[in-house]
Amino acid sequence: MTLNRILYPSSRFGLVLLLALLPACAPLPPAPAPVPASQGQAPVLRPVGRITFIEGPNAFVDRGNHGAGQPAQLGQALLAGDRFYTGPGTRMKIDFWNGGYIEIDENTDPSLFQDLNCLVVSLFRSGRIFIDKSNACVESLGTKSQQFSKVAYSVMPAGAYLQITVVEGEARTLEPAPATVPAGWRIDLTGRGLLGDGRAYRVPEEAIRQSIGWTQYYRNRIRSTPAPEFPPFRFPRPQYPTPQVPRRPG
Repeated sequence: MTLNRILYPSSRFGLVLLLALLPACAPLPPAPAPVPASQGQAPVLRPVGRITFIEGPNAFVDRGNHGAGQPAQLGQALLAGDRFYTGPGTRMKIDFWNGGYIEIDENTDPSLFQDLNCLVVSLFRSGRIFIDKSNACVESLGTKSQQFSKVAYSVMPAGAYLQITVVEGEARTLEPAPATVPAGWRIDLTGRGLLGDGRAYRVPEEAIRQSIGWTQYYRNRIRSTPAPEFPPFRFPRPQYPTPQVPRRPG
């Protein structure tokens, strides 16, 4: 009995001590997962470019694509998700922070997004754009494509289809079907499929010029093309008369 009375308090004290030490040895609870934008957290807006050229009076920026456009300013930064557009007689150029640039023709309304390692240009309904970038993705009229170098995109009248003309490098269509477009070639597509025989086709140099003739890139290239060199002047060789050897009398 004496021994039991002595051990009982010790056992109870050991149990209390053990329970007190257990929380210190337990693993920490996991950190709360970040709340996605769909659950109320605003998406992170990142600068993707800056306006470096405006020609004409109708250039606008719609911050966050909320439907309230304001006049564009030279040097203005553009954030992911911004919509920028031009009206009649106006062109605009945007330099990307990570290299390359985009030119937009009059009556054109794209937006910019950053998707993993590809800068996404969303061309909504109309217009023409020219992109000089080694890795950019373009979405328009239910189509998706990826480019590597210099490519012109045109939404044909009434939004019938998208026309992709590769000036340098290469482009690849991703949706609705895969295809490769090399430099000097063109492809036409809609959200339902590739037009024609479903493949890219070669176009003459004049067609390439027409697709980019409105751009600064083309105008700068024309100005920087050196004048043709004149061929070296060569003195004509003197023509000597052929000596006439008299015939011997037969």
